[in-house]
Amino acid sequence: MLDGIFITGEIPRQNGFEDGGGGFFLDEACTQPDRLLDDQALFFDTPEGLVVVLGCGHAGVVNTLEYIQHITNGRPIYALLGGMHLLTAGPERMAKMIEAFRRLKIQRIAPAHCTGISAVAQLWAAFPVRCSPCAVGTNMTFQKL
Repeated sequence: MLDGIFITGEIPRQNGFEDGGGGFFLDEACTQPDRLLDDQALFFDTPEGLVVVLGCGHAGVVNTLEYIQHITNGRPIYALLGGMHLLTAGPERMAKMIEAFRRLKIQRIAPAHCTGISAVAQLWAAFPVRCSPCAVGTNMTFQKL
């Protein structure tokens, strides 16, 4: 454990518009769906607010952000980095997610690997000044609280 760095543990799935992002199964015959309940996120605090690091966001990006706000007593989310698993996200899901990002006033958005090119393009269009690349090897610096 590192001082000031936290993980969410299991994230409740509260929003009906989010899904796990694809067909995942526990068995080779694909008869036992894997809801990926072990999906979690890492977060830490900065003077500007929380920085959230997603692995793949299988619990849903908005579910993750709202849960982190819940367990931190409403601490603002400053930055969101990582994979958002939006490869199959349709227009309704994207619109609701973008609305949630606006409502949460997220200032830095850095979508990575499994977000998907269409979703990345939509995020950059909606938040042109707030988005930044997050490819392998990207280095970002945040002040410690």
